[in-house]
Amino acid sequence: MNSELLEEVTEIAASVAKQIHPRYAVYFEAQDLKQELLLWSLKHEPKIAEWLDPDQEVWDRKSGIRQLAKSLQREADKICRAAKARKTGYEIHDEYFYSRGVLEELITNLDEIEAQQTGMKVRVSGGGSDPATGNNVAASIADVRRALDQLDPLDRLMIEMKYQEQLTYKRISETVELSDSTVHRRVTGALNRMVKFLGGDSPYTGGNYRKTISNAQAQAMTE
Repeated sequence: MNSELLEEVTEIAASVAKQIHPRYAVYFEAQDLKQELLLWSLKHEPKIAEWLDPDQEVWDRKSGIRQLAKSLQREADKICRAAKARKTGYEIHDEYFYSRGVLEELITNLDEIEAQQTGMKVRVSGGGSDPATGNNVAASIADVRRALDQLDPLDRLMIEMKYQEQLTYKRISETVELSDSTVHRRVTGALNRMVKFLGGDSPYTGGNYRKTISNAQAQAMTE
């Protein structure tokens, strides 16, 4: 890797390490993370040289920089999670990730899922290397119960009314004597806090790309 390319990669790696490190400061030093990212970059030099080719169009080069940053973010998260696993004594596949969409589906069907778990696994579309795929349903139930328990009692009540009782925001607002907009805002905020409490959305891809398959579908796929 030539000096100019190395300098640019080092700058991007330092920026990514600074961004990712605070979440894992107890388990990994920022400088060590930066060095690990540089080692990863050296192993992928041909692709990085293609992304950062100075002779390409400006827009293409900016796209290449974003692609490198995204790749380094994924690698940094992977490195830090592995370090955390080593120091705390759990397996990396013990981690589960939940988006708002997944939580909404699980909360809606929580009682039904809990009653029918009997060894069945929650099936989540999206596949790939995401360790959340195929979570054990008992672990998912425990996660959702813990996340609900940390909510403000009123927020938990509104979450349960919205998803388990399938009430409209208008009906909930009449019951709790708050405006529709306030109920909507508090329910959305409560779901976001639940996601954060459970470790955040999957680091493998952005957005609510996963959708929990229904209980009946999951049962059929495991028979």
